[in-house]
Amino acid sequence: MKDPSIYIIAEQKRDCIAQETYELVSFVRLIGKGKNPVFLLPGNNTERSAREISQKTGCDTVALTGNHLEHYNSLSYAHALMEVLAKEAEAWICLSHTSMGYDLAPRLAVLLDAACITGVESVIDGSLSRPIYSGRFREEIVPKTSRVVVTVLPGAFRPCQETPDSAGSVRVMKTPFRETPSQTLGASGPVHTDSTLKDAEVIVSAGRGVGKRENLFLLSRLAAFFPRSAIGASRSVCDLGWLGHKHQIGTTGQSVSPKLYMACGISGAFQHVSGIRGAQTIVAINTDPQAAIFQVAHYCILEDITTFLPLLIEELSAKTEDLHENPL
Repeated sequence: MKDPSIYIIAEQKRDCIAQETYELVSFVRLIGKGKNPVFLLPGNNTERSAREISQKTGCDTVALTGNHLEHYNSLSYAHALMEVLAKEAEAWICLSHTSMGYDLAPRLAVLLDAACITGVESVIDGSLSRPIYSGRFREEIVPKTSRVVVTVLPGAFRPCQETPDSAGSVRVMKTPFRETPSQTLGASGPVHTDSTLKDAEVIVSAGRGVGKRENLFLLSRLAAFFPRSAIGASRSVCDLGWLGHKHQIGTTGQSVSPKLYMACGISGAFQHVSGIRGAQTIVAINTDPQAAIFQVAHYCILEDITTFLPLLIEELSAKTEDLHENPL
C-alpha cells in the first residue's frame, strides 16, 4: 500500500504567505516520514505567491485561481480545493488552526468523508496530541480513515528552513465558478491592531482572574517599570469591555514574542497560549494550581494578583530608588 499524499492548504494575509503555512511543513515532516507535501494555494492571481512557497520550501505548489476566489469564502474555497483533493483515495490535508483553517477544515472533511482533527499541538509516537478542556488535559488521537483533515495550532511548530537551491514546481490551475448561497464581497484588515504589542519586550497581560476592571491599574504600574512594555489581555477580558480588543492576544487576537510575558489571572486556554509561544520567558500568576497556563509557564506563582503584584511593585520600586541613589 502506497503512503498517502500530503497536502498543505496555504494561507495568505495581506497578499503575503502567512508564517503559519511554513510551520505546517515542520508538522508534515513528523507525520510524513520524509515525504514532501504539495501546497494548494486558493485565491486570485496567486502565481507569484505560489512561486515564493516553492522557492522557500522546495515543494511543489498548485495555485488554484479564479475571480471568485479573490476573498475567502468557505464554500468557494472548498469547491476549488476539491478539484484536486477529490481524486485522492488516501490523503492528509493540513491547515493552520487560524480563523480560515478551523472554518474550512470541517467542510472539507464532510466533502471528503474524512476524519477531522483540530487544534493539534504535537506528534507523540505517531499519534496527534491536542489540548482539551481549556488546556487542562491532553488527548492523543490516531485517525482510522484513509483521508484525514488536520488543523495545527499556530506557533506549535517552528517554520521550516528555507531551501532556495531546490525550488519545487508550480502549476496554475483555473477553477470553474460554482454558484454558492453566499458571496464574499470584500475583506478588511483588523481595526484593533496595536503595534506596541508586536514591538514590546515585556508584556503584562490580564485575564478574567484579575477580578475587576479596577485592578488593571496594578498591571499598568508593573508594566511602567520596563521601558519597552505593553498591556495585553485574554479574549474574556476584552469581551467584558475591561480592555479594548487591540490588546487581545491569542488565536483570535495577536501573536506576540516578547522577552518576558507575565500572565496575570489567565487560565491558559489553548486559544490564548497559541499566541504566546514565541515568548522567551513566561511568568504565570494564578490562584488555581490546576490552571493550564502553568503547563507552559517557566515560572509559576500560586497567588492572587491583588496580593502578589503590590509586593512585586514595592520591591521593584525599592530597587529602582536604590539604583538612583547609588548609580554604578
